[in-house]
Amino acid sequence: MDPVRTYPPPAAMMQAFADAVYRVYDGDRAIPLYIGRANPALAALLARHGASHGGLVTGENPFGQVQSPEENATANQALREAIDAHGLARVDSDGGSEDGGWNEPGFMVIGGGDAVMDSLARRFRQAAWVRIDADGIPTLAPCRYPLAGEGDPPCWPAGILPASP
Repeated sequence: MDPVRTYPPPAAMMQAFADAVYRVYDGDRAIPLYIGRANPALAALLARHGASHGGLVTGENPFGQVQSPEENATANQALREAIDAHGLARVDSDGGSEDGGWNEPGFMVIGGGDAVMDSLARRFRQAAWVRIDADGIPTLAPCRYPLAGEGDPPCWPAGILPASP
C-alpha cells in the first residue's frame, strides 16, 4: 500500500504567520517576537527554566478557520491540560497581526522537543507552530496533513489547499 501523501499549509497562510507578531508573557511583561529575529529576552526566559528550546502553539481556529470565542476558549483549555499532562512548563502567549485585527492566544511550551510540539499542534489541528531555539530565534514549523478523504484525520478541510499537484 502506498503511503498517504501529506501537504504543508498553503503559502499565503504561511506568509501570514511569518508576518505576524507573537508575544510571550513573562509575568506582566510582554516579549514581542518576530519570525527569524533573535530575541535575547526570550533566550533568557528559556535559560531561566533550564531549557534550550520551546515553542508557541494555540488551540484556536483550527486549520486557520475562524471559530466562535467559546469554541476557541474550550480548545485552549484542552491544550493547557494537554501541555500540563506532558509535565511541561508553559507561559501565556499570543500571535496575530500588528494592527490587532487578528489575535490568537495560546502558550509558549518550555522544553518538550519538536516531536511533542508537533503532536500538540496536530492534535489541535494547527497549520503550524513556532519553534524557538536557545538563542531566542523563532522559526515556523509547518504541520503536514493529508487531504480530506485521503488519510486518517486530522486532514486538511476541503477548500483550504489549492488543487493538489
